[in-house]
Parts: sequence; structure tokens; C-alpha cells
Amino acid sequence: MTWTPVIEELAWVVLRAANRTQAKGSTVRLVLLHAPEVAHALGGAHEEDKLLAAEDYLLERGYVVPADIGLTRGTYNITPAGLRWLERSPVTV
Repeated sequence: MTWTPVIEELAWVVLRAANRTQAKGSTVRLVLLHAPEVAHALGGAHEEDKLLAAEDYLLERGYVVPADIGLTRGTYNITPAGLRWLERSPVTV
């Protein structure tokens, strides 16, 4: 799939917010990309289709992996690659 710079930037911001509010920089803590604290950290409402595209972007790049622990869909662990990606900004930020 071809990704727009807007989706790449949103994916980076979503992952950064989830990392700061939930994972605290660890790959072993669960993150919910659609959690209220992530939405709050994003500073407002975003279109659901853009958030889903950002989630798909993160999955496709291997920055998050599903945490198959029987919880709701959308529960992930941040991978080491995801943490490295957060250390640099996407091209558009």
C-alpha cells in the first residue's frame, strides 16, 4: 500500500502518544492505539479512517505487533523497530 506523508506523520504521533502515556518506553507494556489517553494526547478528534490507516501503517512497518492475550482487537506491543523509529521523526514532522 502507498502511504501519504500525512498518514506517516499521524502514525508517528499516535505511536509516540501511546508510548508516552502507556508503554513508558518499554516494548513489553501493552498499548491501545485507540485509548482515550492517546486521543487526548493527540489534542482532539481525528477521523476514524485516518486512525485506522495509521494503525495499519504501524503494523505493516513492524513498529507494533498484536498482543494476542485475548483482549480486544487493537492491543499491541511496541517493537524495538518502533522505538527506534520514534527516536527520529518521520520525514514530514
